[in-house]
Amino acid sequence: MPTTKALLTKGAERLEAAGISEAALNCAWLLAHLLKTDRLSMLADGGALVPAGIVADFEKLLSRKAEGEPLAYILGSQPFCGLSLKVDHRVLVPRPETEELVGLAVDFILKSRRGGAPAILDFGAGSGAIALALARRFPAAAVTAAEKSRGALACAEENARALDLAGRMKFLKISSVSDCGGPFDLIVSNPPYIPTGVIAGLDKEVLSEPRLALDGGADGLVVAREIIAAAPTALKKGGALLLELGDTQGPLALKLLDEKVWKERQVIKDLNGKQRFVKAIKK
Repeated sequence: MPTTKALLTKGAERLEAAGISEAALNCAWLLAHLLKTDRLSMLADGGALVPAGIVADFEKLLSRKAEGEPLAYILGSQPFCGLSLKVDHRVLVPRPETEELVGLAVDFILKSRRGGAPAILDFGAGSGAIALALARRFPAAAVTAAEKSRGALACAEENARALDLAGRMKFLKISSVSDCGGPFDLIVSNPPYIPTGVIAGLDKEVLSEPRLALDGGADGLVVAREIIAAAPTALKKGGALLLELGDTQGPLALKLLDEKVWKERQVIKDLNGKQRFVKAIKK
């Protein structure tokens, strides 16, 4: 039987040859998943022998990874804001930047004194990451998760049930903010924002994710424009709109916000200094 160290070395070489970034880290996550142990403990005991059945399963997972399948799809879950979320081909894999968006939402709710029972809309909810994180943070909140994709909405509902949050959330299969009801204290969204012409050249892992969750139209702002146009009638006075966009799109989106309707319009940088988030408060 091979050792964990030998398997990881061989696996990393295979993924590197396939052009997969962070090959060694991906291998470690895959093997730890099969061994039902934590990654660091496994790495610390590199001489442990691996049974033949696990070796065969590891080879299968390596093949999937070498084809560009996202690690989270293979593992079946993704950590997000302290939650473990089921993710698969129906939904985009939640990114660390979106955790920052949740942080901005939490900050707004607390500072605006809407922490009692805020009405929140997560438009384009995907796996439900944002909606679920806010529902967990604010137990009295009325949280609505809205999605164009029936499959994505089903995944969000599955996550809500697994986290025992489904009973106090609303799930809508809908294509426009204007059809989501309200009024809301907060509308938060991580819409598709990649320009159509750029998508073909993306990394194959990203291309494994749903096109609907990626394609933002010719300039990447088609969905953002729709949200900005519909948000004023869906928000309460003093309510906030929070968007996560591409790292160059914040200033462009800011120009779409009519100063007659909005106050405190601002672009907020992410932790990498990218102008990624747009925040606006309704007058």
